[in-house]
Amino acid sequence: MKILLGGIPLGCDNIGDEAILACVAGMLREAVPGIGLTVATRDAATAGLLDAEVVPPYGFAGVPADGFAAVAARHDAYIWCGATGLSDYPHAALDLLEAAQGAGVPTYVWGVGMDRELNPAFFRASGRRRALLSALGLAGCYERHLETRLAKRIARVLPRCRGVWVRDPESAERLAATGFPGAGVAADTAIRMGREWAAGNRGAMRRRLGICISTQRQVRNLDGVGRLVSAVRAAGGEVVGIPMNPKTDRALMEGLGIGCIAGNTPEAVCEAAAGCGAVLSSRLHLLILAANAGTPVFGISRGEKIANWLANFGRAPLGSVADCDWDAAARQVLAALDDRGDWDRARDAAYARLDARLAKACAELAGKLRAP
Repeated sequence: MKILLGGIPLGCDNIGDEAILACVAGMLREAVPGIGLTVATRDAATAGLLDAEVVPPYGFAGVPADGFAAVAARHDAYIWCGATGLSDYPHAALDLLEAAQGAGVPTYVWGVGMDRELNPAFFRASGRRRALLSALGLAGCYERHLETRLAKRIARVLPRCRGVWVRDPESAERLAATGFPGAGVAADTAIRMGREWAAGNRGAMRRRLGICISTQRQVRNLDGVGRLVSAVRAAGGEVVGIPMNPKTDRALMEGLGIGCIAGNTPEAVCEAAAGCGAVLSSRLHLLILAANAGTPVFGISRGEKIANWLANFGRAPLGSVADCDWDAAARQVLAALDDRGDWDRARDAAYARLDARLAKACAELAGKLRAP
């Protein structure tokens, strides 16, 4: 059996996406021994890292979807896997699903998330168009039209998949409201990575804060971030940047005077997070990898996904990229560096639920892949 994985911009300097990919590959090989994998990615090194074939990232990174149907036809199944693709870049992934379906290839959606807010780059008017539509009082109508068109595509394409599993209950609810009520609920497959650090990290107290401030929907008040960093240092703590985009996030944090880790792999991120007393991030997958490693986490929201993840531990974001009391955030972080509180208990309970969901969904996926 040969499986094609894609549907997100792989190989495009997003360590979270690469963590998802590695974990999906490992999960599939455990569930269906002997399968062959092909990955649609811009990074040719993926072939050696995952012992997989690679093809271009059709639909992403400037690569058109033309030719994808022929590639998909050489496989026994196509799986759109991971990230927040249902709200961030749904049309590209739906194009690929439709192409594979048109070629007679069984299709699946695995572990994808969906926020209530759709990507403004694709679903909100901007520039001259927004100015004109606003002047005519039609901006809202135009944006609702875009959302309605997406709902129709979802209602047409996803029912033709052999299986659809999203990463959390909130995504399932949002997808149902958009046009597809039949999704199963798994968990973000990246929870499989870096778990070996957790036992040694239990109860560990370290006065080191790991931080990632993303350039995607960037924090509005960077001066506030600077005050938080200064407060941790003034209290005798250390601050280390853990960029999830090794280019843009690193440049931003270094510009704020934050020294960053040297590694740019998911494994390096897990190791760095395990060495921190707390991690603060506006990138979801740093929060996931840090929690995997047993480290207490704090989030800055840039959409629902971070709030949904933190809710697993009974926590809420410190604020959003648009509105955060950074002085209050600094006080919470400093308190956590001194006292982990009930973090270890909350983490254990959360991962018991997440692992059960993921195992159940994985068994369902494996059963469908094996079925004639």
